Amino acid sequence: MSAAVPIEAADLMLASLHRRPFSDPGWIYELKYDGFRCLVRKLGESVELVSRNGKPLNGSFPDVVEAVRRVPGDFVWDSELTVDDRAGHSDFERLQQRARTRVPYRVRAAALESPARLYVFDMLASGARDLRPLPLETRKQHLRGSFADTAVLVYPTGIVSAGEWVWEQVRALAFEGLVAKRLASPYQGGRTRDWLKTKNPDFARTAALGWGRSTPA
Repeated sequence: MSAAVPIEAADLMLASLHRRPFSDPGWIYELKYDGFRCLVRKLGESVELVSRNGKPLNGSFPDVVEAVRRVPGDFVWDSELTVDDRAGHSDFERLQQRARTRVPYRVRAAALESPARLYVFDMLASGARDLRPLPLETRKQHLRGSFADTAVLVYPTGIVSAGEWVWEQVRALAFEGLVAKRLASPYQGGRTRDWLKTKNPDFARTAALGWGRSTPA
């Protein structure tokens, strides 16, 4: 697929580690989901799901591909791909199992048993327009208008200003952490201080042990 705005996995914006949560009216605070970073490219009927390491994910997640295909227009999204449990927590072990599944009939069974979800948090291109130079706040307005929430596609609502309150919810509900993002920041590839992640010290993911760089994470 030849995208109108060529954006690759190497262009993804990456958060820097930050020890303590903070509150600031110029920042938005979002839950950190325990899944695979996923670049989504759609042009016409063609959809590509690409991992942070540049690996294709379409074969293991046709349910997500089909959900994206039904969204009107051409676009590039930044997102997190997960498999969630009934409480809404990401189940990384089940996500791993789905990513390893390649045989078509097993993929169909896995999609029914462990449905995937895409948390779409940024919009990098709309049609032939590159949105990355725009402030995050403006990109999110474009994103919110591009699709409706479904069981598969989710727009995660962040909280402006109240980072310490969001952190309290992260600890109380046992999420992986939070990501603070400067609302005025453009989208720039690579590690940045405009996105800051704080990890929940009580979060444990034993299933992730041994899940190395050769995987789609």
